Amino acid sequence: MPQGDAAPGNGQPPHFIVVVPGYMGSKLRDKTTGEIVWIDFSTIPANPLRWDDWLENLFSKMAYPNDDLEPAGIVDEVVFVPPWAKQEQYGRLVRWLEDIGYCADEHQFSEAERNVYTFSYDWRQDNRISGRKLGEAIQRWSSFHPGAKAWLIAHSNGGIISRWYIEKEGGRETVGLLLLMGSPWDGAPKSVKILFEGLDTLFRKGFNLFDIQRRTRDLTRTFPSAYQLIPVLNPFLRNLNNELVDPFDGHGWLSQPLHLQYLEDGKRFNLELGNSLSVETLCFFGRKLPTTTNGLVRFAAGDTWDSIEWFANEAGDGTVPERSAVNPNASGKYPFLVNHGDIYITPPVLEFLQWELVDKYALLPGAEDRAAALTPRLRVMFEASGDSFSPGEEISLWASVRRMEDDAPLSGAQVQVRTLWRQALPGSQAAPPVAPLPSTHLWESEGMPGEYASSLTAPQVEGYYRLVATVQAVGEPAVELEELVAIE
Repeated sequence: MPQGDAAPGNGQPPHFIVVVPGYMGSKLRDKTTGEIVWIDFSTIPANPLRWDDWLENLFSKMAYPNDDLEPAGIVDEVVFVPPWAKQEQYGRLVRWLEDIGYCADEHQFSEAERNVYTFSYDWRQDNRISGRKLGEAIQRWSSFHPGAKAWLIAHSNGGIISRWYIEKEGGRETVGLLLLMGSPWDGAPKSVKILFEGLDTLFRKGFNLFDIQRRTRDLTRTFPSAYQLIPVLNPFLRNLNNELVDPFDGHGWLSQPLHLQYLEDGKRFNLELGNSLSVETLCFFGRKLPTTTNGLVRFAAGDTWDSIEWFANEAGDGTVPERSAVNPNASGKYPFLVNHGDIYITPPVLEFLQWELVDKYALLPGAEDRAAALTPRLRVMFEASGDSFSPGEEISLWASVRRMEDDAPLSGAQVQVRTLWRQALPGSQAAPPVAPLPSTHLWESEGMPGEYASSLTAPQVEGYYRLVATVQAVGEPAVELEELVAIE
């Protein structure tokens, strides 16, 4: 197992790991007070009458630029912000790295003794700045490990800033391996959805009474990095005449000069970065969910945008379409049955990751077959009828099981869904429920082979829950998928 720079005698190149989180995955702290602004759920008032003031304070501090905020470590709580992401805590990945032998515990090892580091950054700012700061951090950590290369595990936007560092800031000299987790090379249409409309949900359903969509839209438009997530090379907007609509012609949907400047620079950033890869790179991408891929723009007077009707008609991870998550220049491209917010802690991905980090250097017999054995032969999708439910409300569930090779439906699978407690809602002190949580069996629909459906009753105790589906197809290993839902 890895100790120091690499495990003695196991053939690993000298290296250290750097985990680079995605959008909203780093805490932001007030430099003056030390208060964690993004995000410390313990600061949310228990009294709903005070939520509006709390939200106003949060949004005023989060607006960019605000030099009073600084990065303060990776997020260690669930971030529930559909449609952007339902994001698991990155600490689970770090603990897993400890389990396979890396020195990651900052309480047990000094900075110089560790060989796992987490890079937190201000994800609101221009990704060029974050890429340069990543380089500065890697230079520091390299001083503790002479001769060792950095191996980066980069999720989502973390992959973008990692590639900027490698391609534009000289990082190819210090990085030996780049592992991209659901990271786009040509953005995601959902970025325009959020910049145009705002977020559907922020942390919990109760907050939506306080004009969340408008507030989050106005806030996100102040972030330079948000515009750098808009696809440049893939046309994804059309009008009622089936003509292309250019999202970078911002006068139809943006009014402030600074926002128009950010938009123009977002396009320039992506054209500068492109999809080049100068170090060995593996793409891990999700194909679990239908993903927003295109939109129909309706115009009001004066050629301003009135509304966008969005369509999800291409496989992806629920946030990033496959075409953007799969960099054509990567040396390895691996599909998994996962969504965007938990790809980095899903067991099949971690099994493959262990192979790439540790096991393959032991030169085990049959090693050459490992990649094929871990590539899914099935395309399984599992969905719930929403992200947030009231206690006792019916939750409709669907699953689809198809063969990867010919996309044919697969009949006869057994699909069991169980409910597991995740954690209390922000601002709540609710304890986990004592009574058994609901479970159900999904039945194959008559006349629709490979399609399975059922429902279950939402738990009575408010909180975040995991809906875990176990899919067992004949002759195949069991596949587990899950959805994170809020009960409020």
